[in-house]
Amino acid sequence: MDYKKFAQNALEKRAAVVDEMRSVRENSKLSDAEKRRRIDELDLDANRFEAEARDYVERAEREAESRAAIGRFGSALTGRSERGEIRDEGDEWRGLLPSGNEYRTLIAGGSPSAGGYAVPATVADKWVEHLRNSSVFLKAPGVNVHRFEGGSFILPSLTSSSTPGVTAEGASITESAATFAGLTFAPQKYADFYKASNEVISDASFDMRNLIAGVMTRNLAAKVDLDCFQGAGTSQLTGLTKSGVATAVNLTAGNTVVKWDNVISAYSDIEGIGATPGVIWASPDMAKALRTERENSTNGGYLAGQVTDPVAKAGVGLPLLVSANLPAKTVIVADPTRVHIGVRSDVAIAMSEEFLFDKDAVAFRATFRVAGLAVDNPAAVVVIKASAT
Repeated sequence: MDYKKFAQNALEKRAAVVDEMRSVRENSKLSDAEKRRRIDELDLDANRFEAEARDYVERAEREAESRAAIGRFGSALTGRSERGEIRDEGDEWRGLLPSGNEYRTLIAGGSPSAGGYAVPATVADKWVEHLRNSSVFLKAPGVNVHRFEGGSFILPSLTSSSTPGVTAEGASITESAATFAGLTFAPQKYADFYKASNEVISDASFDMRNLIAGVMTRNLAAKVDLDCFQGAGTSQLTGLTKSGVATAVNLTAGNTVVKWDNVISAYSDIEGIGATPGVIWASPDMAKALRTERENSTNGGYLAGQVTDPVAKAGVGLPLLVSANLPAKTVIVADPTRVHIGVRSDVAIAMSEEFLFDKDAVAFRATFRVAGLAVDNPAAVVVIKASAT
């Protein structure tokens, strides 16, 4: 069988899927949720074609090894060169997809960069989607992600303006005044580093390179999530729970859990400033308390809806997103469109086979430069903290 042709056909199909993913990302008519849903579907197809191509490559390698083993029985079976040498077809096949990163470079049309094989831009975008899907903070609909060039950037913010008044016929119109400030975003680099011996990579029964890349991406997502909620703002992001970033509501002694009454009050306060609540973030303990809160203490329906209803994942019409990276006993009600985070550079996963040359190992590096987190109106984000006692 012509395994090489089959593998190339699978590669071409995956390349077409990658092109379609790119078109979906650039389609301004689709919402972010629609884009993520469609890209997730296409990603399954891309992974299927990738697995299909690798399967054909592995079959070809086994066939090539068999041919080499019986080479001594005659040139008709061995595929000898004109000089009588036996070709190592296994090497030829191993060269078709020599590594995970080179494979992604081939199908995405990217080019290797200095210092190791870098993930091409299209694949890097895929990892950003992975990061957004893994991060509870970034999963909130409407969070503003600003991309920029340079060392830092400033997002202008209107802090105050004059109130218009009634003007008599023929009278001069009173000049209004507007005051502007700026939200400054300074990049912070998140990075992860792994190494793996070539024995582990070669002998693993699955794609070790993709596994390591996935682990690093998950780690970045967890760290970004943690800092978006709890960051101190010095050598890391400024988290929503840091004093002064949002409106803090600390429940009095005896109120050891956040209740729907507290959530509804926060919802109303956010509406009062002209913002629109769009998400509820909750620590696992408070999400459990909200979801199990009943109409009365012993029986009655769940206030979050029946356990068989999708509404159990929401409250007051808002998605209820749970993250262990929130401090315990904490619930955040927010208008996510008033939350801003800057991205200086996308997640980049690079591999080097030269860095650990003396150890016969491969080095993997993941970096993601995030340029700060800011809330343009602290009253649009309400952090509810239950009492410890």
